[in-house]
Amino acid sequence: MEIYLIRHGESFQTSSEYFCEEKQTMNPPLTQKGIEQAHKLADRLKDIKFDKIYASDLDRAVQTADILKSYVNSDIFINKQFREIDMGEIYKKSWNDFPELYSKWILHEEDMPYPNGESGADVWYRCKQQINEIVNLNYKRIAIVCHGGTIRSIICGILNIPQHRRFYFGMPPKNCSVSIVIYKEKDSILHTFNDYTHITK
Repeated sequence: MEIYLIRHGESFQTSSEYFCEEKQTMNPPLTQKGIEQAHKLADRLKDIKFDKIYASDLDRAVQTADILKSYVNSDIFINKQFREIDMGEIYKKSWNDFPELYSKWILHEEDMPYPNGESGADVWYRCKQQINEIVNLNYKRIAIVCHGGTIRSIICGILNIPQHRRFYFGMPPKNCSVSIVIYKEKDSILHTFNDYTHITK
Protein backbone atom coordinates (compact mmCIF):
# COMPACT_ATOMS: atom_id res chain seq x y z
CA MET A 1 0.00 0.00 0.00
CA GLU A 2 1.18 3.51 -0.80
CA ILE A 3 0.75 6.04 1.99
CA TYR A 4 0.99 9.68 0.94
CA LEU A 5 1.84 11.75 3.99
CA ILE A 6 0.88 15.34 3.25
CA ARG A 7 1.55 18.32 5.46
CA HIS A 8 -1.17 20.97 5.58
CA GLY A 9 -0.77 24.35 3.88
CA GLU A 10 0.61 27.42 5.57
CA SER A 11 -1.49 28.46 8.57
CA PHE A 12 -1.56 31.56 10.71
CA GLN A 13 1.17 31.82 13.33
CA THR A 14 0.26 30.16 16.59
CA SER A 15 -0.89 32.61 19.23
CA SER A 16 -3.27 32.66 22.17
CA GLU A 17 -6.22 33.54 19.92
CA TYR A 18 -5.83 30.22 18.10
CA PHE A 19 -5.61 28.01 21.16
CA CYS A 20 -8.65 25.72 21.14
CA GLU A 21 -9.79 24.94 24.67
CA GLU A 22 -11.98 22.08 23.48
CA LYS A 23 -9.09 20.30 21.74
CA GLN A 24 -6.40 21.67 24.04
CA THR A 25 -4.12 22.55 21.15
CA MET A 26 -3.37 25.30 18.67
CA ASN A 27 -5.89 25.33 15.85
CA PRO A 28 -5.19 28.14 13.37
CA PRO A 29 -6.77 28.10 9.88
CA LEU A 30 -4.93 28.33 6.57
CA THR A 31 -3.67 31.66 5.33
CA GLN A 32 -4.46 32.73 1.78
CA LYS A 33 -1.00 31.49 0.83
CA GLY A 34 -1.82 28.17 2.48
CA ILE A 35 -5.00 27.87 0.43
CA GLU A 36 -3.01 28.55 -2.75
CA GLN A 37 -0.44 25.94 -1.72
CA ALA A 38 -3.20 23.39 -1.20
CA HIS A 39 -4.53 24.02 -4.70
CA LYS A 40 -1.03 23.53 -6.15
CA LEU A 41 -0.74 20.27 -4.21
CA ALA A 42 -4.13 19.10 -5.40
CA ASP A 43 -3.34 19.99 -9.01
CA ARG A 44 -0.21 17.89 -8.82
CA LEU A 45 -2.09 14.88 -7.41
CA LYS A 46 -5.27 15.24 -9.48
CA ASP A 47 -4.51 12.22 -11.68
CA ILE A 48 -3.71 9.90 -8.77
CA LYS A 49 -6.43 7.59 -7.50
CA PHE A 50 -6.74 7.54 -3.73
CA ASP A 51 -8.94 4.95 -2.08
CA LYS A 52 -9.50 7.40 0.77
CA ILE A 53 -8.15 10.62 2.22
CA TYR A 54 -7.56 10.71 5.97
CA ALA A 55 -7.01 13.96 7.83
CA SER A 56 -6.26 15.31 11.26
CA ASP A 57 -9.26 17.03 12.81
CA LEU A 58 -7.39 20.35 13.14
CA ASP A 59 -8.67 23.10 10.85
CA ARG A 60 -5.51 23.54 8.78
CA ALA A 61 -5.44 19.85 7.89
CA VAL A 62 -9.19 19.61 7.21
CA GLN A 63 -9.08 22.65 4.92
CA THR A 64 -6.14 21.19 2.98
CA ALA A 65 -7.87 17.82 2.68
CA ASP A 66 -11.10 19.45 1.46
CA ILE A 67 -9.21 21.20 -1.34
CA LEU A 68 -7.45 17.96 -2.28
CA LYS A 69 -10.79 16.15 -2.33
CA SER A 70 -12.21 18.64 -4.82
CA TYR A 71 -9.52 17.59 -7.31
CA VAL A 72 -9.29 13.84 -6.74
CA ASN A 73 -12.91 13.04 -5.81
CA SER A 74 -12.18 10.83 -2.84
CA ASP A 75 -13.95 10.50 0.49
CA ILE A 76 -12.39 12.11 3.57
CA PHE A 77 -12.20 10.46 6.97
CA ILE A 78 -11.39 12.89 9.79
CA ASN A 79 -9.50 11.40 12.72
CA LYS A 80 -8.01 13.21 15.71
CA GLN A 81 -5.35 10.50 16.04
CA PHE A 82 -3.47 12.23 13.21
CA ARG A 83 -3.15 15.52 15.11
CA GLU A 84 0.16 17.32 15.51
CA ILE A 85 2.40 16.30 18.40
CA ASP A 86 1.12 17.80 21.64
CA MET A 87 3.68 20.40 22.71
CA GLY A 88 2.17 20.67 26.19
CA GLU A 89 3.17 23.77 28.08
CA ILE A 90 5.13 25.15 25.12
CA TYR A 91 1.80 26.27 23.66
CA LYS A 92 1.34 28.82 26.41
CA LYS A 93 4.92 29.36 27.53
CA SER A 94 8.22 28.90 25.71
CA TRP A 95 11.39 26.84 25.93
CA ASN A 96 12.91 29.76 27.87
CA ASP A 97 10.80 28.60 30.80
CA PHE A 98 12.41 25.14 30.70
CA PRO A 99 16.16 25.76 30.19
CA GLU A 100 17.41 22.51 31.72
CA LEU A 101 14.91 20.39 29.85
CA TYR A 102 15.62 22.22 26.60
CA SER A 103 19.38 21.70 26.89
CA LYS A 104 18.71 17.95 26.87
CA TRP A 105 15.81 17.97 24.40
CA ILE A 106 17.72 19.89 21.71
CA LEU A 107 20.42 17.20 21.58
CA HIS A 108 17.83 14.70 20.23
CA GLU A 109 19.72 11.85 21.83
CA GLU A 110 16.53 10.34 23.23
CA ASP A 111 12.82 10.60 22.56
CA MET A 112 12.00 13.23 25.15
CA PRO A 113 8.45 14.57 25.42
CA TYR A 114 7.63 18.25 25.38
CA PRO A 115 6.96 19.53 28.93
CA ASN A 116 3.64 17.94 29.91
CA GLY A 117 3.21 17.03 26.24
CA GLU A 118 3.95 14.13 23.92
CA SER A 119 7.03 12.32 22.73
CA GLY A 120 7.46 10.90 19.24
CA ALA A 121 6.55 7.46 20.59
CA ASP A 122 3.28 8.85 21.95
CA VAL A 123 2.39 10.21 18.51
CA TRP A 124 3.27 6.93 16.80
CA TYR A 125 1.23 4.94 19.34
CA ARG A 126 -1.97 6.82 18.51
CA CYS A 127 -1.32 6.92 14.76
CA LYS A 128 -0.35 3.24 14.62
CA GLN A 129 -3.77 2.12 15.81
CA GLN A 130 -5.48 3.90 12.94
CA ILE A 131 -2.88 2.84 10.36
CA ASN A 132 -3.30 -0.81 11.39
CA GLU A 133 -7.04 -0.48 10.74
CA ILE A 134 -6.36 1.09 7.34
CA VAL A 135 -3.93 -1.68 6.37
CA ASN A 136 -6.60 -4.29 7.09
CA LEU A 137 -8.88 -2.61 4.51
CA ASN A 138 -6.46 -3.65 1.74
CA TYR A 139 -6.39 -0.25 0.08
CA LYS A 140 -3.92 0.35 -2.72
CA ARG A 141 -3.24 4.01 -2.00
CA ILE A 142 -4.30 6.49 0.67
CA ALA A 143 -3.43 10.05 1.65
CA ILE A 144 -3.03 11.27 5.21
CA VAL A 145 -3.18 15.04 5.54
CA CYS A 146 -1.61 15.93 8.84
CA HIS A 147 1.35 17.77 10.38
CA GLY A 148 5.13 17.95 10.20
CA GLY A 149 5.85 16.33 13.55
CA THR A 150 3.25 13.65 12.95
CA ILE A 151 4.69 12.81 9.55
CA ARG A 152 8.16 12.25 10.95
CA SER A 153 6.84 10.11 13.80
CA ILE A 154 4.77 7.98 11.42
CA ILE A 155 7.76 7.41 9.14
CA CYS A 156 9.95 6.36 12.06
CA GLY A 157 7.23 4.06 13.34
CA ILE A 158 6.57 2.33 10.04
CA LEU A 159 10.28 1.90 9.28
CA ASN A 160 11.08 0.86 12.87
CA ILE A 161 13.52 3.74 13.36
CA PRO A 162 14.01 5.07 16.92
CA GLN A 163 11.78 8.10 17.36
CA HIS A 164 14.55 10.49 18.38
CA ARG A 165 16.03 9.94 14.91
CA ARG A 166 13.05 11.71 13.33
CA PHE A 167 14.99 14.95 13.62
CA TYR A 168 17.75 13.57 11.39
CA PHE A 169 15.66 13.44 8.21
CA GLY A 170 16.78 16.96 7.31
CA MET A 171 14.58 20.01 7.27
CA PRO A 172 11.04 19.69 8.67
CA PRO A 173 8.40 18.83 6.07
CA LYS A 174 7.35 21.95 4.15
CA ASN A 175 3.75 23.07 3.90
CA CYS A 176 1.86 20.91 1.39
CA SER A 177 4.90 18.69 0.88
CA VAL A 178 4.45 15.04 -0.03
CA SER A 179 6.24 12.10 1.60
CA ILE A 180 5.47 8.59 0.36
CA VAL A 181 5.89 5.33 2.25
CA ILE A 182 5.48 2.01 0.48
CA TYR A 183 3.92 0.01 3.29
CA LYS A 184 4.63 -3.70 3.43
CA GLU A 185 4.15 -6.21 6.21
CA LYS A 186 7.92 -6.45 6.28
CA ASP A 187 10.55 -4.08 4.94
CA SER A 188 8.48 -0.98 4.24
CA ILE A 189 10.24 1.66 2.14
CA LEU A 190 10.47 5.44 2.36
CA HIS A 191 10.00 6.28 -1.32
CA THR A 192 9.83 10.08 -1.09
CA PHE A 193 10.42 12.59 1.69
CA ASN A 194 9.41 16.25 1.80
CA ASP A 195 8.81 16.77 -1.92
CA TYR A 196 7.50 20.29 -2.38
CA THR A 197 8.59 21.03 -5.96
CA HIS A 198 4.96 21.75 -6.89
CA ILE A 199 4.91 24.61 -4.37
CA THR A 200 8.01 26.29 -5.75
CA LYS A 201 6.76 26.53 -9.33
